[in-house]
Amino acid sequence: MPFNELIYSDIISVSYDKMFEINRVSVKYPFKPRAGQYISIIFPKELEIPLTVGDYDEENKVLTLFIESQKLITMIQGRKKLLIKGPLGKPINFGKTGSVLGIIKNKKNYLDLRYALKVLSESGSKVNIYCLEKCDVGEFETVKSLQDSKEYDLILASVPESDVKTLPLNALVYVRWVKMNCNLGVCGECNYNGILPCVEGPFVEVRELVDQR
Repeated sequence: MPFNELIYSDIISVSYDKMFEINRVSVKYPFKPRAGQYISIIFPKELEIPLTVGDYDEENKVLTLFIESQKLITMIQGRKKLLIKGPLGKPINFGKTGSVLGIIKNKKNYLDLRYALKVLSESGSKVNIYCLEKCDVGEFETVKSLQDSKEYDLILASVPESDVKTLPLNALVYVRWVKMNCNLGVCGECNYNGILPCVEGPFVEVRELVDQR
């Protein structure tokens, strides 16, 4: 499995996704990310931006990225290629998982989980979604309560930092609120409670992030 590869990828399209109200960028990319991994886009001598894997079409080798920043979209538009580093981060070790719950704040948070949930669903897992803002993502069945969360084999979540303490301790939460610079665990910029999400995540168990005293 390739890791931390640098490759110039052809841009296929830049469009607006009406369902999720966010920009969608599709690029040719030869390395299939595993569930839970991410990539970064590098603008040489300018900046490096970590991004969630929105989807991956293995047959056509197409990587989909959902990008909220209009500034970043402006930087991408007009280019023919993007310099991509990845796949990055620690894959989710899910083995044989019968049932999965995705916990999100809103539709945009769902995009952090979308690819991992798709991989799990395609492997035979039953996937449900619980949205704190009562949203409907339209791709998986929504449940109305967290009361039965102990019945799930795996819980993935993407919520703001302020909501992390409301999650089950065994949930794997996407640590999206830290700044990542090197994405290699070297600079320590993303350190959170002794965890380096860029290499030990981005999905980290809640019990490792919160003070349980």
